[in-house]
Amino acid sequence: MSTHPDTWTYGDLTPDPTAKDLIGLKARWIFDHLPDDGCPSVLDYGVGEGKYLRLIKKARPEALLAGVDVREPHTQPFFEFHKIESESSLPFPDDHFDLIVSCDVLEHVNDIQHSLDEIRRVLRPGGRFVGFVPLEGGLRPHAVFRMFNPNIYRDTKDHNHAYRNKEMLGYMEPRFEIVDTAYSYHFLGATMDAVFFASFKLPGLGPRMEAFWRGQENVVYRDSAAAAPPSMLGRITQFASSVAYWESTILHRFAVGAVGFHFCLQKR
Repeated sequence: MSTHPDTWTYGDLTPDPTAKDLIGLKARWIFDHLPDDGCPSVLDYGVGEGKYLRLIKKARPEALLAGVDVREPHTQPFFEFHKIESESSLPFPDDHFDLIVSCDVLEHVNDIQHSLDEIRRVLRPGGRFVGFVPLEGGLRPHAVFRMFNPNIYRDTKDHNHAYRNKEMLGYMEPRFEIVDTAYSYHFLGATMDAVFFASFKLPGLGPRMEAFWRGQENVVYRDSAAAAPPSMLGRITQFASSVAYWESTILHRFAVGAVGFHFCLQKR
């Protein structure tokens, strides 16, 4: 790995559910699946800098917000934060939260069954678990690059797992009632994602691509970048995200070929 995940800065850009890009797509999924009867207590599992909690705070200002992660936030959190170990129990009692969100996290954990068991334990009966997880296993564009380097996305994205759709449903269905699902990152989105992160391994160009993604010019994740005119690479990233957004919007009910899985689950 050219850089270590401990050195990565989490994105601090508050997601806009009306934005016509992939981040907006994930934000709208969470926004549209907030419980109708309110959500007094909310946990973000893999909170980062709290960008999804900021989104929820706007919609539900009365909510009590908490977040857990394996790394400390880089800024002072506005929510109750707990640093946890990957396979430790969550520091909350049973049946505690009305809503749990988790986006782009379950592919990083060591043991997804333990994570889902703990999420289920601290979620109250009738509470919702809403989020997104990549499905990069099987015959996807990512498989092409894994033929040359099996660990390429572990190195460039810190992804410990490449799930398939049936596999992910097999983890979720015994633990939760499935309320709603959708799919994103189809052929164009999946190909662009696979090529972009694989490019981090290229001599010369790779470090520059990674520096853009991890740095303050990243218009996808950085408030500072979004407030300034985008660089050429930033404009290309915005265009690619917009193309993938429209593809995902049109095909959101089609699982075939999709690399993104959006879920809304409920504890029985």
